[in-house]
Amino acid sequence: MFLWPYAGDIFIHQFWQLCKREKKKIADGLEAAKKADDSLEEAKLAFDKELNQAKSEAAEILEKANARASQIVNDASSKAEVEAEKIMSSASTAIENETNKAKEELRQQMSDIIIDTTQKILGDEISKEKHENILKKAAEEL
Repeated sequence: MFLWPYAGDIFIHQFWQLCKREKKKIADGLEAAKKADDSLEEAKLAFDKELNQAKSEAAEILEKANARASQIVNDASSKAEVEAEKIMSSASTAIENETNKAKEELRQQMSDIIIDTTQKILGDEISKEKHENILKKAAEEL
């Protein structure tokens, strides 16, 4: 019985030490949780920043791609217009040449008809020189 009063003090002292250790563990755990929460918040902010930057870069790339596509379409359209003008010019020249050829053939046919008719009217043949003169005169009149 002699130790009994001291046993209570020892028990209380041990219990008090245990409470202090547990309190410290809880405080350390809360501190670690707070640091983890802060770290998570920082990671979330960094993620949002990276995501916004990626979205911005994607929008810029898309804008450049759209501009390049428009440029390609405009270039192709310009080339097509130039090619169409060349084709129209070539066709116009071909038509003009064919028209001139047809006119020349008609002049020749008309001059042949005129000579034949003149020969029939006059009753004699026209010489080659007269024929050339008549052709020149008829061509000038046409």
